[in-house]
Amino acid sequence: MGLGAQGIVLTAGAAQALQDLEASSDPTMASVARRVRALRPLLLTDCLHGEVVKKDRIPRELRAQHGLENLYVEDLPSFHRLLYTVVRDRGERFIVIIEIVDHGRYSRWFPGRRR
Repeated sequence: MGLGAQGIVLTAGAAQALQDLEASSDPTMASVARRVRALRPLLLTDCLHGEVVKKDRIPRELRAQHGLENLYVEDLPSFHRLLYTVVRDRGERFIVIIEIVDHGRYSRWFPGRRR
């Protein structure tokens, strides 16, 4: 059994990305949104489920914007990625979904990274 989390919070950018995916008429985007929703119970049960991004490889832009100490990546359909961090508040663990991005944007943050 993994390390559980108390809840999941989406940043404004991640919430907007999920809303855009759900509103899209493209069935591929709908499958990305479904996968994001399906990850919820999995991440609540095991908040360390995603691939760990080494601390020195966390993009400066994301570190500065969100004050990240850790970063995890989950693969989504159609080369999309979900980026999240685990934070503690009053002794409880929470997942903060930082970004839901397509391959192009992800590649700008992690150039040359092979997945």
